[in-house]
Amino acid sequence: MKKRLISTLCALVLVVACPLTALATSADVNSAGVISSDKETGVTVYQDTTGGIVLSNLPVPQKMMPGSVIIYDDQLQAKVIQGGYVKGDFTPISDTRTTILRGLEAVTITADMSPDERATVEWENRLVNGFKAEILKNGIQATQPYSPTIYPGMKVVYDENSGDINNIYYPDPKEPSGYSIHNVPVNSNDSTATTLTTTPVLGQPYGAHGNVINFQYSDDSFLGLGRATYFTGTTGNRSNILKNYDCATQINLDYSKVGDKNVTIRNLNTNQVFTFHQADVGGLPDAAIDIWGLSNLHTLAGRTDVTSVYQVRYYHKRFSDQQVP
Repeated sequence: MKKRLISTLCALVLVVACPLTALATSADVNSAGVISSDKETGVTVYQDTTGGIVLSNLPVPQKMMPGSVIIYDDQLQAKVIQGGYVKGDFTPISDTRTTILRGLEAVTITADMSPDERATVEWENRLVNGFKAEILKNGIQATQPYSPTIYPGMKVVYDENSGDINNIYYPDPKEPSGYSIHNVPVNSNDSTATTLTTTPVLGQPYGAHGNVINFQYSDDSFLGLGRATYFTGTTGNRSNILKNYDCATQINLDYSKVGDKNVTIRNLNTNQVFTFHQADVGGLPDAAIDIWGLSNLHTLAGRTDVTSVYQVRYYHKRFSDQQVP
């Protein structure tokens, strides 16, 4: 079904290169205004009262033109505020298993490390080796797109350089900008069909970059691997003021409202390690960790010409308000 969904999406989102009005004539529209409907994916193409062609129940695009922004209206239709669609919006990494195993290489312990540094690296290596052993024993599935439930007013922002999906923001009256990554509606009926919704699972990759978050029971710790994106906002998910070296964890897999343990993030490109603080949660549709503010992402990257970082890995002890998964 997922392959069918992806192929259906790819066939329909050629809005920039080929307007959808070229796909149908008035003779194609039945009495209900519906031109075509896919029962398996739930995607419907219909003609509105002005003669325009509208796509209903499409999943959130995983890739668009660089810098694109879309906002969903009250009928859950995507309105392109900036940028546009591209052909083939989900192109995952070619070999998920190999790429993830490459990101799980242990860190070399050197003589110049302090006792605290050595202890931290030994802990990181236990997490890395434990997860690697699980993959070698049980395998790992191919990465899948993260298709969140769509709500009225939801805003999706795409990377300024690559066009990959970066963040999903929800209307939030408490935020000066009017949006936050954590204010996901609760008990709302305004959503797309559940067939278009997927939720990340611990130990299984999601998003085009094969992001994966695992829990190591023997060390009571979380380990995440994949892409780092950045988000903006004023307050976190407990009315805390966001500040430098704050980060957000994945809302389904690593949720917390206290963040009372340090979050260590290693840039696997530079092998540099940074200490961040969990201060928010978000959907992270194609990321393992979300960094507050572009300048802090640049610090993690070690350069200023990027708007995301791949690959990184993060880890932390279980926060005090988290249950054992």
